[in-house]
Amino acid sequence: MTQDEAFDLIKKALDETSAGLSEKVTMDTHLTEDEIIDSLDSMNFLFELEQLLGHKIEEIDETFDDFRIKRLIELISSD
Repeated sequence: MTQDEAFDLIKKALDETSAGLSEKVTMDTHLTEDEIIDSLDSMNFLFELEQLLGHKIEEIDETFDDFRIKRLIELISSD
């Protein structure tokens, strides 16, 4: 998966979490620190992202807190 495809998938997962969220993000966005999503939304977002991918992202567990778009792209484009 390319970085552009990964970014599009992240934006789709954001919109599945709450309509319109994808319009608020760039490659430099940190989803929680920039207050795009809160802690509850972060769990929903990760669920949606993994559903779209069709598998669990192994690096993401209950302690995961690095919600930088660039980091998420690294994780899913390396799959």
